[in-house]
Amino acid sequence: MMKELQAWLEANRIAYRAIDREVVEIENFGKLFLADLSEVPSIFRGTGSDVQFNLMERPEVLLSEGIEYVAFPFGDNWYYYGLREGFRFNILKYIGRRVPGKVSIPYVNLGVHTPYELLNASGDVSLWVKKARWLGHTALGICDRNTMGATLALQKECAKAGLRHVFGYSCTLAHEGEKVDVKIYCQTQRGLRNLLRIQKAVMVDSEDATLALPDLLRYSDGNVVVLGRLSSYWMEQNPHVVKALQEVADKVYYQVDLSEYKAERLDAEVLKATAHYFDTFYDGETGKFRVEPVLIPESYYPDKDEARTKIVLNKIACGAAHAQSDDQYFKDTDMLYEQVCALFDGDRWGVDELFELMCRHTVEIAEGAVARYQTERNYMPRYDMTPEEKVRYKDAHRMFRELLEDGFRRLVPKGREEEYRQRLEKEIYILESTDNVDYMLIQYDTVNWARRNGILVGCGRGSAGGSLVLYLLGITLIDPIGYGLLFERFLLPERAGLYADRVTFVTDDVLSCHFYRITFEDGRILCLDRDAELVVVRDGERTVVYADQLREDDDVVFDNRDLLFTLKVSRL
Repeated sequence: MMKELQAWLEANRIAYRAIDREVVEIENFGKLFLADLSEVPSIFRGTGSDVQFNLMERPEVLLSEGIEYVAFPFGDNWYYYGLREGFRFNILKYIGRRVPGKVSIPYVNLGVHTPYELLNASGDVSLWVKKARWLGHTALGICDRNTMGATLALQKECAKAGLRHVFGYSCTLAHEGEKVDVKIYCQTQRGLRNLLRIQKAVMVDSEDATLALPDLLRYSDGNVVVLGRLSSYWMEQNPHVVKALQEVADKVYYQVDLSEYKAERLDAEVLKATAHYFDTFYDGETGKFRVEPVLIPESYYPDKDEARTKIVLNKIACGAAHAQSDDQYFKDTDMLYEQVCALFDGDRWGVDELFELMCRHTVEIAEGAVARYQTERNYMPRYDMTPEEKVRYKDAHRMFRELLEDGFRRLVPKGREEEYRQRLEKEIYILESTDNVDYMLIQYDTVNWARRNGILVGCGRGSAGGSLVLYLLGITLIDPIGYGLLFERFLLPERAGLYADRVTFVTDDVLSCHFYRITFEDGRILCLDRDAELVVVRDGERTVVYADQLREDDDVVFDNRDLLFTLKVSRL
């Protein structure tokens, strides 16, 4: 078993040293104990919530020897889990120190296709980022076809890993009856806005999901355009179009992809088109390209052994799966260099210089990519109160509360007030905490304006029918309690990014030793966990205090997140 583990570590270029027959130490990671499962009927034991790994050794004994991880084979892969962490399996890849390769040329993978490109790619965005960082890359770029769904996830995961992100987009350019593949990579904020317009032009305005040349020319500012690997003949026939693109885009490149992607061979058409590009667009006298090449292999799965996932996805998508290569994965520079060397004549080309040039362009694109989503701002529109409403309600939050009370008095069945009140306070808490009060008022205003002007308004649709707040505001006409409908179908704290370990839950029935009671100016009483962190103004300065540290003269700052700080308790 140890030989198999060592072979796996070496194949994945993970630096290690063997300590004995059962333990290896991975550099910059820690010691792994090899779990021998050959004599056990199952890798798990226990039932229900008490399921444990069937490890024969006691974890505390291993920890006392400085061993913090357990490794074991399962299927075709090796996995590990941390003895100090929760019971969670991790594939034994991208950890510790990577054994350096032969080629040290900086390179950025700009050809990643994520699962957001439905039924054609695999590998969570975080996994792609993890591998990029482990390979020593400084950035990662995606190029999903006809979707930008993964861009925000990419930004977040790259930020956590300390990498730059590059938003890319693959689509088909239609021009005078011909179609060629293009990739567009954001550089600036203007480029991001233009790329979003390109997405609309392809997926909304086009009947066949193609991009018209005028739209590409109109929205190339702030972006890099990469013409696809089969486009060399089209480029030769349309030099005026290429020139026009070069005038409006930040840069125009030709995509070089020498990966095998048709059953263990490089497609003949791609090979011919690539050869034609180098024959046509390279000036031997000046040593320059009219359109420079950039190395962007299409990557649909993180590792070679995951190729069958793509085959399965394609079969689900179209009902058939043609023979595919296992070569469309995230390669390191050693592998890419070998591909280039195998296909270029060393007597005609300076292969090292050519490879460095194509890699350098990927780094240049990544370094120029400053486009990002501004997640720090809340773009939810605010309700614009009329002068009459300002006089009557003073502010939008009070207006929201009073409108609900009006609806409560009119619509709640007699004798069931307490039941409806508990449900209403729960919904209000979630809506306030997720900063949706203004949105509710906007919907209230829209629906009521339509009714006042004789415009037919439906009774409500979808999950909105589960909200008592919407019913009391007159936005829907369905009593959710009367029909047993769930508010959680409409809005969950988790759906708004408010996960259980970061939410302070409010309840009426609590033990005083665990919770702290707050009485507000309007008479409302809330019970908060004593460890809930609140922002307050105390002695003229803002500070953060625990709920049980509040003073009578503290002014709690309500910013829609004041009840949403880390707690160690679960919901009552």
